[in-house]
Amino acid sequence: MSPRTVSSRVVLPPTDRDARRIKRSRVLSYVLVVLAAIVLSLRPELFGDPQTQPAHALLHAWRIVAGILLAVAALGVQVVVGVRWRTGLRRRAQDDAEDGSEPAGNRAPGDR
Repeated sequence: MSPRTVSSRVVLPPTDRDARRIKRSRVLSYVLVVLAAIVLSLRPELFGDPQTQPAHALLHAWRIVAGILLAVAALGVQVVVGVRWRTGLRRRAQDDAEDGSEPAGNRAPGDR
């Protein structure tokens, strides 16, 4: 690869709008992970005496299911935001290609 050739895998930094969306998604993911940790750390004794409550085992199982769902939701938020960001990058690159101009990420810094 010659020094003037730049890889097509150059990823531009996010725009201000994308940066805000990424920051909000990280905060939401952290909140979901913290909630998952809290739900998973709840002890079955908090739901009452297991001998007197037949639904105690069901509450214990739902605690685990809810914790796992919250953790998966946190991961899902990150995946959705990443996919939207990459789609936006591709759309901008396609718009630039239709205009006939080369995307800024693929030009030498002196040419920008």
